[in-house]
Amino acid sequence: MKGRSFWFQVFGFLFSCAFFAYHTKGFQQKMMTPGVLILCAAVSLGLLLFVWFRYVDKPSSDFLHAINRAIGGDYRARFSCCPENNNFRQLSAAFNWLMERVEKQTDELTESHRLESQLYENEKIYRSALELTCERVFEADLTHNRLLYGYETYQKLFSFSHIEMFEDLICKLAEQSVYPQDKERFLKAFNRNNLLKTFHACGKPEVTLEFRQKLPCGDIEWVSASVIRCCTTESGLKVIGYVKNIDTRKRKELEILKQSQKDGLTGIYNKRCTQSQIESFLCNSGNSGCHAAIMLDIDNFKRINDTFGHIQGDTVLSIFAQKLSSLFRSSDIVGRIGGDEFFVLMKSCTSAEVLKEKLNELKKAFEEIRLEDSDDRVTGSIGVALYPKDGTKYQELYKKSDIALYYSKSHGKNQYHIYTDQMNHVSKNVPKTLFQNPAT
Repeated sequence: MKGRSFWFQVFGFLFSCAFFAYHTKGFQQKMMTPGVLILCAAVSLGLLLFVWFRYVDKPSSDFLHAINRAIGGDYRARFSCCPENNNFRQLSAAFNWLMERVEKQTDELTESHRLESQLYENEKIYRSALELTCERVFEADLTHNRLLYGYETYQKLFSFSHIEMFEDLICKLAEQSVYPQDKERFLKAFNRNNLLKTFHACGKPEVTLEFRQKLPCGDIEWVSASVIRCCTTESGLKVIGYVKNIDTRKRKELEILKQSQKDGLTGIYNKRCTQSQIESFLCNSGNSGCHAAIMLDIDNFKRINDTFGHIQGDTVLSIFAQKLSSLFRSSDIVGRIGGDEFFVLMKSCTSAEVLKEKLNELKKAFEEIRLEDSDDRVTGSIGVALYPKDGTKYQELYKKSDIALYYSKSHGKNQYHIYTDQMNHVSKNVPKTLFQNPAT
């Protein structure tokens, strides 16, 4: 023992020596009464018991009590002893540090459980709200590729076999219920790897896609599917997805868009849409092919309006637009770019014979139009520029097909010509309006 316990023992020894010396008259008497011996022994023993209780028994008891409290779940239990009790003081410091760490982690764990419980309740509320407004709702663990909730609603509609993997559900939907033209976009948007990249790397909270869905009855309807990042925990990234029926709204939007792209009189593309469609095609899938840019206009159209009236002129334009559309594929771009001027991009035109055959059909289409109360024939002039030989941009093709058109008009009308560089000298006398920027 150290510190005070040492001095207590020294005091007990000195007290016994002094008491013994007093009763033996300075240690002169050899005999001492039993009472004196008992008293000396009692004092020494009492001091030893006091030291034992204070420095061994009581700290041990307090330490065991603190341990029992901790075992019982009281992580605020602490143990303390007198500073001079060096061994127990070190034990006390270590135990108290341990309990502080346990208490802190327990509090953090309790708070984490509370937040998870609250989040789970919020998820249930959010999911219930979605189920009231959406056709289908699902919940998935993207990290472990597990479908947690909502499979039954898909099974009822599409008769899937039992599916537990999120990625399998997406593949099944793409295969059985997504319109073929939208399948690639659907897989790109909702495959598991893309979602993980979007939520983790890009930090986006939601992925949404509008696509066409095939129903078991054979109908096609527009739906909007969204996947929302719900929470990221130690167990993984959870998401909630839902599908809404937007068929009525989407069809109205497409109709409005279609009307904004169409020429009001003829029903084919208007000037602005014709240009944007051709530019988009040439910049993307059409940049590696061979195409024909065909400009057409009706010969002496002003005379038709002045002689037969604008109503008859509009009828001629409408009939010719219908014939023009029927002569070309649905993938070709057909538009009206001026009063009596039309512009066509004939895609993938790799054969000169096919092009000339088509141009002859166009001449014939002009001649098939009849004017009321007249034997006069309607004729038209045609100019052609080739991609990529004559240009790779819309404006280049527009300008050179316009030059070829003017060449046809200046050489008697009712004919077609394909652009050559020798036609450039003719363009010097062309009115400037023919070469203004076609964008309006």
